Amino acid sequence: MLKKKPASSADAAALFESLGLEVRRFIAGAILFNYKIAEQLDMNASDLQCLHMLLLNGSAMKPGELGRSCGLSSGGVTVVLDRLEKAGYIRRDANPDDRRSVIVRPEPGPVRKLEAIYRSKGEGLARLMARYQARELQLILDFFRTANANIDA
Repeated sequence: MLKKKPASSADAAALFESLGLEVRRFIAGAILFNYKIAEQLDMNASDLQCLHMLLLNGSAMKPGELGRSCGLSSGGVTVVLDRLEKAGYIRRDANPDDRRSVIVRPEPGPVRKLEAIYRSKGEGLARLMARYQARELQLILDFFRTANANIDA
């Protein structure tokens, strides 16, 4: 991590305010982008977010785990999974450890279509990241990891 430079309290306050606004702009832009993608895929934006959470959490989850990660009730996650399954994005497999439950897994074909849509954004992000030195990228990574770990705190 980079060493902290001393700053006046006014400078620090202005920097914190600017950073806070830019983080909010980034989040809003990402949400709006995901709404556009969901619309392109003829999918509900909440369903797309649940699919993302499934992919980000190792591609196999119990419905309750997925619901908790998305802030959905058990009934809410069931409805989302029904729609995703009907659209071909996921499948429910028997849980080998508990025959009363299932494991939700993404279907590779439809997920590849989704990944292709996001690939162009990823290429733009790679070009942006190339502007920074490794230690600056480490600082940015630390910021996002810490923010993600504390998002519900």
